[in-house]
Amino acid sequence: MVAGLAAAEVYEPSNVLPLSPLFGGAALKRALMLGLLFAGCVPHRDVPLEEIPKITKLADLMAAQSTIADPQFKKIGQASYTDADFVAFVDVGKRISATSAHIKDFSKGPGFDELAAQLGRNADALASAGTAHDPVQASAALKEMKTTCKTCHSKYR
Repeated sequence: MVAGLAAAEVYEPSNVLPLSPLFGGAALKRALMLGLLFAGCVPHRDVPLEEIPKITKLADLMAAQSTIADPQFKKIGQASYTDADFVAFVDVGKRISATSAHIKDFSKGPGFDELAAQLGRNADALASAGTAHDPVQASAALKEMKTTCKTCHSKYR
């Protein structure tokens, strides 16, 4: 016998824990499937430096940039970084510099090309800051990269 139920009552989960239709059986399965479907739609392209020139679509190049740079943007404003962070900044700087140079192959005009060049300069600054283990310059470079990305997306996405 389940606590709280009379002896004559049949044990049913709804007697113990009322579930709304939103979270019951089939609805829960649908929600989980949709979540998995949408999670699968997020492109993840952790492309090595030497593979970047081989990317043939702008969408794939943008997905690579996002995969490479977005995790680093969470570090903007930190007062200090670990040695592993600085190593990552050098790697990210080099790869974003390469994607920025390649992105001009998919040009959407002079403004687009200038933003790609600006992103490349910001990425070079990040790589330099990583090499120098300079937290102030690393944070500034990351902030400028993120600003450049947002500006480009607002104009050309």
